[in-house]
Amino acid sequence: MYEKWIDQLSEVELFQDMEKEELKDILGCLQPNIKTYKKKDIITLEKEKMKAFGIVLEGEVLVGKETLAGDRVIMSRLEAGDLFGEVAAFSSDYWLATVIAETDCTILFFPTNQIIGVCSNACGGHRKLIQNMLQIVAKKALVLNRKVEMLSLKSIRKKIATYLLQQYKIKQNATFDIPLKRNELAEFLLVSRPSLSRELINMQKEGLIDFYRNTFKILDLERLEDCL
Repeated sequence: MYEKWIDQLSEVELFQDMEKEELKDILGCLQPNIKTYKKKDIITLEKEKMKAFGIVLEGEVLVGKETLAGDRVIMSRLEAGDLFGEVAAFSSDYWLATVIAETDCTILFFPTNQIIGVCSNACGGHRKLIQNMLQIVAKKALVLNRKVEMLSLKSIRKKIATYLLQQYKIKQNATFDIPLKRNELAEFLLVSRPSLSRELINMQKEGLIDFYRNTFKILDLERLEDCL
């Protein structure tokens, strides 16, 4: 059941530093569930109790939630290899967002009680799995802090500059693709799409950035940093 996914899963951060045989042992021990979804299917709903976290095996999913005003806010777009729901699952808390299939997709769900419990088979990779999960949760906490910081910014230009500089630091390249479509980026930054497009064009005309669809290029890093 898991054999076709071994090569792909070995590249996932959760299983870093594991030999493929260790990974096979872990999968055999934990027995995660594989589920498939059609485009627009709801994978998890906000306020659902989480007892497992997911890994996207194929396809794309969107993580978002509604504000009190009824507006949808895109929190992230996930692709093959990305995790979701681990914080809520390990804390036995309610999921704070809704996950929707952006395309047909396949998800691997790991029950958290199997991970934190005693491994009856004494799998060599179990300790590595827990260490990797702690690192992932810590990184996501930092990302959340950046998100809160961004939402506190008042001007659209500051929000755009902050987001692009964050992507630049992640990709370590002045030219990069962002994971969000234009309307999703507008929702992520909590601005209207026309206002976002207008400010992007202004920044392009001023020689700060260049862009085509989801590909951006920072032309003047120093001036872009001055926008903050």
